[in-house]
Order: sequence, then C-alpha cells, then structure tokens
Amino acid sequence: MNKKQRSIVITLSIPLLILLVACSFSLDLGNPTADPNVTPVALNQPVQSNPQQDVAVEDQLQLPQVVHAITPGEPGSAEQSKDDIDSSITADEHYALGDSFRLGNFERPFTDTLMEYKPETDLLLIDVTSDEDFYYFTFSLIDKNTELGYPSAYYGIEFDTDYDGRGDYLLWAPGDANTQWNTDDVMLLYDSNDDVGGTNPVVPDGHKGNGYDQVLFARDVQHDPDAAWKRLNPYSSSAIQLAVKVSLINNNRFYWKAWSDKSIMDPTKFDYNDWYSESQAGSPNKNSTDYPVAMLNQVDSTCWAAYNLEPTGTELGGCIVKQELQCNCVNVTALSQACCAQCGLVWDNTVGFCKIR
Repeated sequence: MNKKQRSIVITLSIPLLILLVACSFSLDLGNPTADPNVTPVALNQPVQSNPQQDVAVEDQLQLPQVVHAITPGEPGSAEQSKDDIDSSITADEHYALGDSFRLGNFERPFTDTLMEYKPETDLLLIDVTSDEDFYYFTFSLIDKNTELGYPSAYYGIEFDTDYDGRGDYLLWAPGDANTQWNTDDVMLLYDSNDDVGGTNPVVPDGHKGNGYDQVLFARDVQHDPDAAWKRLNPYSSSAIQLAVKVSLINNNRFYWKAWSDKSIMDPTKFDYNDWYSESQAGSPNKNSTDYPVAMLNQVDSTCWAAYNLEPTGTELGGCIVKQELQCNCVNVTALSQACCAQCGLVWDNTVGFCKIR
C-alpha cells in the first residue's frame, strides 16, 4: 500500500470507528437497561482511533446485509395535526414570532447573527397517523434546501410516555433525497437516567444532564432492524416522513414534540435551554436585548401535543391539539355552540340552543 492509499484508508476509518463505538448500546424495549454482554458508551464520549484497525478498514466497510421483516406503508389520512408558525412571513425583516426560550418552544429558522432565513428548518405542519405496526410523522416544511434539492437538517420527535414534561424517547434522523423508506442514519434514543430537561422539566434551570444517552436503534444497533425509518415524502420535496414501531414506544398514549435542527444537532444536550443561557442562545425577537439569534440557531420546535390523551390545558410547555368536531346537524336543538357554528346555523344566547337562520 503506497502513502496515498494509506492516507485514504486512514481518512475513511476514523469516522467509521467513531460511529461503531458511539453506537455500542443495548436494547430492551419495555424498560431499557444495559445488556450485561455490552459495555454502554455515552453518546458524547471521545473516541481514539486505533492504527491497528485502520489497515483493516476495507473489511469493516463490508457491513452485513440487513433483512427487514416489515416496512412502513403509506401514512394515510392524519389522525392529528399540529401547525407551527410560518416565519417566512417575517423572514425578510429578519425576525420571528412565537419563540419562547423559557418553554423550550423555539422559532428560530435563522443563521447565527446574520439572521439568514433557512426554510428547511421552518416547521409548518406535523401530521401524525398510525397503523398496526408504526407511528408515522410527516414534517411539512416551508421549503427544501434549494441548493441540495431536499431538506438536509435533522428532524426529530420526542415522546413523553410518563407525562412529566420530559422526553423519554427521541426519534432522530437527517433528511435526504431518498423517497423510499430507509433506515440510513435513523436513530431511536432513550433517556436512561431521566435527566432530559435538567432538574425542572421544560424551563431552563442551568442543570445540564447527559440528555438522550442510550441508543436503542442505529445503523450498528439493529437488534430490531425494522425499528425506525425515514424518507423524503414522494409527493412533496419539502416534507420529511419518520416512522417508528408502535411496540417500541412503551405506551400507546403519550405527549410528543417535533424538532428541526441544523446547528447543534446533539441529543445529549437536551433540553437546549439548560445548556445555553438566554444571552448565549440569542433571540429572534427584535424587541429582545438578546437579538439576534446566536448559538441556538437554525432550530424550530413545537409545544408538547397529546396523543390518545385528554390534556388539561395546564401542562407546562403543552399545547391542546384541536380535534375535528363530529356534529350531527340534523337534530338542531341538541347541538353544542361549537357544532352550531360548524353546521352553519345560529346560536341563540337567550334560549341557549341552536336554531336555523
């Protein structure tokens, strides 16, 4: 092997080794714990290259063929939808509305300091649906990365399965141009020590945990090779779709939160408002003394939405998703005020029931 060839081999080996070591985690679907035969490794643990392994990189690149038992289908009609602020409306003026650093609801699809608008990080609508095997999440974005032709940020869904305001699982994947369901670089992560959000969930408290510290599924952690998937929506080049097996989310009722991220992209730092101060993060609000956005840039997230749950409306950082009313417009006097309006009729406050115009 000549000097040039050796240089190429070593260059290829370093990122592969980092991926292989960083993803050496166990999988326990019900209550994730470490496999006694596997030594867990923190996501942010530094990795040293082993020169003896560099020369064998050609063998390492021959990854085993993955055989899938089931593949996600078409998501179908949305069971639930969560809209988000369209910051393209104010992008030319270099600001956004609706950002709340305190609640971790970010609306900052802009670059650091210069406030250049990045539409691929601007969430517009997230649709949720399910079938017997998978939960599906469709991220409709303002636009794709126009240079690449597809959305190239990271996109994620947090799941709070014990209703305490902390994420328990994170479905996390980078966008690409593949319109077929695939598992490339898709991860399902778990918070094994319940420290996502620091001491006080949602609100910033300056207590940094290690975030999502356990890998349940990744390129080289495939105890269940069908666990999590992604694709570019074949019907829209500005929409990313993620899917995760129902059996992995340890509950059929949960709160969920959507993310786009093209700056920090580090699940070990969740929640971001515990890792960065308000002044470090900056702000997209021109009236703020912290304007413009700084270290926390090119990030958009939603509030916590309830799935198969009836929210009280008092959840910190939560949002109530409007459900489609099912109204029988025939029996007019039995209609609620909301259904009265939906049926195009008139609500009579004096008598307290609906009537025909």
